[in-house]
Amino acid sequence: MQYISTHVHPSSRVNLHTHSWYCRHGEGELSDYIAMAKKLGFSALGFSEHCPLPDHRWEHSRMVFEQLHPYMQECRSLQSQETELQILCGFECDHHPQYQNWYKEELIENGFADYVVFGIHYLIGPDGKDTFLKKLPPTSRFLHAYTDMYIAALQSGMYSFGVHPDLFGSFYTEWDQEAISCSKAILSCASETGIPLEINGHGFRKPKIHSSQGKRYQYPLREFWELASSYDVPIIVNSDAHTPANLDISETGALKLANEFGLTLRDWRISTTAEAKRVLSIA
Repeated sequence: MQYISTHVHPSSRVNLHTHSWYCRHGEGELSDYIAMAKKLGFSALGFSEHCPLPDHRWEHSRMVFEQLHPYMQECRSLQSQETELQILCGFECDHHPQYQNWYKEELIENGFADYVVFGIHYLIGPDGKDTFLKKLPPTSRFLHAYTDMYIAALQSGMYSFGVHPDLFGSFYTEWDQEAISCSKAILSCASETGIPLEINGHGFRKPKIHSSQGKRYQYPLREFWELASSYDVPIIVNSDAHTPANLDISETGALKLANEFGLTLRDWRISTTAEAKRVLSIA
């Protein structure tokens, strides 16, 4: 592939997990985020709207499928106009084996998106229906189901990074041997595959929950990231902004958490092809 330019961006000056009004639970125009990113001195900004699906699954909290192309058209237009800030157009996908081929064929192989990332937000609950993680019972059954799905996503090799790997903390309230074992399995897989894991700044804005150790954040889980310091895992930070005002990663505890446990943040390499497409990789 022929590149016409390549730039390396420090992780602290990049946000690749960004949502706007398109995601149906965010606020602000894409242009509002670009203006804020410039104000904050960012060098790169990636839009990662929750990817809609052709069968409209999870659409009550996702972009509607008919907005897929308008979103990308707007993002590409802003990308082509911007000279001060590198813009990337991407998606946050809910990994699921049912949609893996669709993601690969429609978003990745044809270059439709600059990058795709993944998270696990829903599992099949006790009633046999899709259930948002926070509403699941705090049992090892669902903890292991989450872990298995997350590992499958890492092993797929489809994604630029995994978001909030410790999101299981939103329903599994205890830090016990089951949580430790599942965390080690995720970290080990990320180390083997070389897929970066994200310390998610949005979790610091969420209400705290009760555990036997007292009140704590739903995520990020301190214990998870303390474990991460023992693994050779590429670590990144993102704000997971849902409003322009929340774009600033320095206002969350993500950078502080990384520093506390000696986690070295990876920089990002963004290359531009002769066809003006962006290619994202860790430096």
